[in-house]
Amino acid sequence: MKRHFHFLMQVFLHSITAFGGPQNHLLQMQKRFCERHNYLSKEELFELNAFCNILPGPTSTQVLSAIGFKRGKLLLAILTLIIWILPASIFFLGIVLLMNYFTNRNISLHFLHFMQPMALGFLAFAGYKMIRNVITTGNAIAIMLIAFVVTIFVKSAFTFPSIFLASVIISNFRHDDLPPYQFKLKLKWGNIVAFFGIELAVALAGDFTTRHYINWHKPFVLFENFYRFGALTFGGGQLLVPVMFEQFVLHKNYFDAPEYLTGVGLVQALPGPVFSIATFSGGMAMHEMGKMYEALGCLIGMVGIFLPGFLLLIFLFPVWNELRQYPFIKRGLAGINAATVGFIIAASFIMFKAMPFDVRNIAVMTATFALLLIEKIPTPFIAIGCLLAGFFIQ
Repeated sequence: MKRHFHFLMQVFLHSITAFGGPQNHLLQMQKRFCERHNYLSKEELFELNAFCNILPGPTSTQVLSAIGFKRGKLLLAILTLIIWILPASIFFLGIVLLMNYFTNRNISLHFLHFMQPMALGFLAFAGYKMIRNVITTGNAIAIMLIAFVVTIFVKSAFTFPSIFLASVIISNFRHDDLPPYQFKLKLKWGNIVAFFGIELAVALAGDFTTRHYINWHKPFVLFENFYRFGALTFGGGQLLVPVMFEQFVLHKNYFDAPEYLTGVGLVQALPGPVFSIATFSGGMAMHEMGKMYEALGCLIGMVGIFLPGFLLLIFLFPVWNELRQYPFIKRGLAGINAATVGFIIAASFIMFKAMPFDVRNIAVMTATFALLLIEKIPTPFIAIGCLLAGFFIQ
């Protein structure tokens, strides 16, 4: 593993500097892993992103794990996953353990109020860069617009997978000279058996303990919930947030809306995967059972939400080099990347509407975009500047 130390160090630096959600993570991966260190080409990165967009789970986490798998097989992929998710998860563990302290002393988190316009600036810049890289044909423009309109007006768990499927089909309605390709799939079924076996085992354990051991059934039920969310959530953390709100706040009343929204605000302010909101939610769900159970809840949230997407990635990635040579898949990848741009634009529009209209917010969003455009100030310094502005500007 010595020869992979530099790569793992870059993964760690990425984990503490990658702000703004999966779309921005992709842009920052391009800079760090393609342009600065040449671990893979830009085209390979976009192909991996398109592949991971087909899968449920945390897209940026899967892309980064796929880079690790490509360089060093399973062990490096596991280490890449752990190093990427650990910093944000440790932070949320600390926040959960200190939540009572904050509540009892009425400590305000108002200093985070510029994080949302900053994140919106990051998102807008990611869309701008991807339009320049991806939207090069009339076919791509059509797919981008369809993805944008459908995302804005259709709120459903099936929206993202349906758009991705449609984009693959539409992108194949064009003439090119791609040669035919013959291949034979050789799948290793161990991971897919584990994928479904873990879900079934935990669901049965949750049902059994709910009926017979009501006092300590919650860890099993929580793990099953998080595992199911990680296995069925397409489109990144932006879709996971409302799903968990409905399940844990409205349906099960594990904690209240202000507590959950505090976590949502913090995850926007942090580098790392948006799916790490599950670490916060798991800890808060076990809040009334004491600090040890809070820590257990954080661990359950972290493992449960990331494990299914990782298992799917490891199951399918070994045949990816074969699949991507097939003309139908090769054309489809271009369509998926175009749809991703549509999602970015839609997410920017939705976040802009949700953000309180304030001249200061508009200024922060515009300044963030401009600073990223001129590429003179590193991303972490922009975030630190927004945090300091939040302390001094009320």
